[in-house]
Amino acid sequence: MTHPAPAAPSDSLLGPDSPSPFAAVKGGMLLPRACAAIVAAIGGLILVGWATGVAELRALGAATNAATNPTAALCFVGIAAAIWLLAVDESRRQWHLARGLAAVVIAVGLLRLLGIAAGHVEGIDSILFHDAMAATLDGRTNRMAPASAINAILVGVSLLLLARRMHAREALAQVLAIIVLGASLVAVLGHVYRSGWFDTIGQFNRMAIPSAIAFSLLGLGVLTLRRDSGVLAVVLSEGPGGTLARGLLPAGFLAPAVFGWIAILGLRASTRTEQPELVMMLFVVAMILVFVGLISWNATQVHQTHVQRARAEAALRDSEVRFRLLAENGSDVVSLHDPTGRIVYISPSCERVLGFTADEVTRMGPFALVHPDDRDRLRRHFEELLRGEPVTAISCRMLHKTGKHLWLEMMWRAASDGGGRVERLQASSRDITERKEYERQLEDARRKLQANQESLLEANARLAALASQDGLTGLKNRRAFEERMVEELARIRRTGQPVSLLLLDIDHFKAFNDSFGHPRGDDVLRAVARLFSRAIRDSDVAVRFGGEEFAIILPNTGVEGAVQMGERLRLAIEEAPWSERGITVSVGAATAETHTVGLDALLEHADRALYRSKQAGRNRVTLADAA
Repeated sequence: MTHPAPAAPSDSLLGPDSPSPFAAVKGGMLLPRACAAIVAAIGGLILVGWATGVAELRALGAATNAATNPTAALCFVGIAAAIWLLAVDESRRQWHLARGLAAVVIAVGLLRLLGIAAGHVEGIDSILFHDAMAATLDGRTNRMAPASAINAILVGVSLLLLARRMHAREALAQVLAIIVLGASLVAVLGHVYRSGWFDTIGQFNRMAIPSAIAFSLLGLGVLTLRRDSGVLAVVLSEGPGGTLARGLLPAGFLAPAVFGWIAILGLRASTRTEQPELVMMLFVVAMILVFVGLISWNATQVHQTHVQRARAEAALRDSEVRFRLLAENGSDVVSLHDPTGRIVYISPSCERVLGFTADEVTRMGPFALVHPDDRDRLRRHFEELLRGEPVTAISCRMLHKTGKHLWLEMMWRAASDGGGRVERLQASSRDITERKEYERQLEDARRKLQANQESLLEANARLAALASQDGLTGLKNRRAFEERMVEELARIRRTGQPVSLLLLDIDHFKAFNDSFGHPRGDDVLRAVARLFSRAIRDSDVAVRFGGEEFAIILPNTGVEGAVQMGERLRLAIEEAPWSERGITVSVGAATAETHTVGLDALLEHADRALYRSKQAGRNRVTLADAA
């Protein structure tokens, strides 16, 4: 059985390429902006010359040279502005303005051509600069040349095509720009050589030298507006084509131009009849030497590039072999995914883990094997990877061929091209079903243990409550009373506030039990406890001291407050509606005002006061002597 071949590991997938020597040109808009700025300067100087009558500015040289038409200068400024706008960030408003400027330039060129065809002498330039054009007295009409009008139309059309951002239109725009660039360079050579070009076969290309230079720069600016397609993409590429273009194109223009200029100078200076043939022979020899040298140098560069590529391909094949060995013999499932999530390669170990063959998996749609409950979570994880966000491992359930689901832990890594765009996503998946089962069992055991601990805490809390609570009345018991009194007596040292103690005893309670029985006696005890709890403050503590005897702890309470609280409790019991007979209590009150008073001493004082209340006839409050 054959498996889909894994995508070969490459530098473009492993990280960004090393910096290119042309990175600055490829990554910015320096060339079109520079061309636009120079052309705008040329047009501006020419317009200043027409406005001020300076002939040297009109011709950008000697006053005897042909002056550039002012309308052509205005076109230069408009086209330069349009190129500048198209070279900046893609703002809709700026691009609309650029297209408007290009349309105006096209209209000017068309009007000039129509005027020439119709034989009209007057034009926009003669209307705006009539006096200046009439005062030149250089014997020239100084009208826009037909070649300048055609070049303006071609450049304007190319800018309109580039503003549409369509590949086919961009290609046509670059063809038009190349035509303008070539025609303008020929015009520049015609001026430099002064060979009678414009008076013979070059009549169609007649234009002033500033116009020829400006249109050359405009053609170059249009070409450099789109660096990712067309001619400039080839020139700036890192492949053999780019290397050859960068080596041969400058020499292909400069070498013939320079040697041709030298040959013309030699011919003009010669006085012997055999000199023209000698000059031409020297020209041919020089051209042969230059181009042989250039071709040899470029061949060496291409050969070195080929050797490096061959070495890289050999290393790539070795890497692919190692990758295949690891992928096909490892225990983990290795897979490669495209940006849509579709699996383009998966190691054969998937059959051992999931039961599906590699061919079956690669024919499935993205995330087809993922459990429905985990699919959205994995998609979000996948999208975060595509955005370049740091992510961790993710666990999800995957369908086995038997119909059950297995837990797989997936480690993902994004593989990007040189521009940082994610091309592939690599996943290494490991079966963790057994580990998940152990984790589930551990979690169940943890929950059971937590439930047992909570039950134990509740039981301990109930035991603690029973240990400190009286079972019959629900009040605190004698043990809790002693612990709280120790705390209150210790607080006197810290705060200086007194604490009081009331001891209360139900009068004739034994006789009540003998007459009505112990169950009714228990009812009375519970009722008395409820009355005490309602009558005391939140900070006070009611205690069943034993039998029919109760105690009330009164924190931060002095002698007067203790007597008042004792009287309130006595009245609450006396005035309560009792069914069998009236119930009263005798109260003994004692107050500790210094930390030197101990619990036993305070109890003894309160007990003596209670005894005196009983001796005095019961149902009364008696204050003990100072404790």
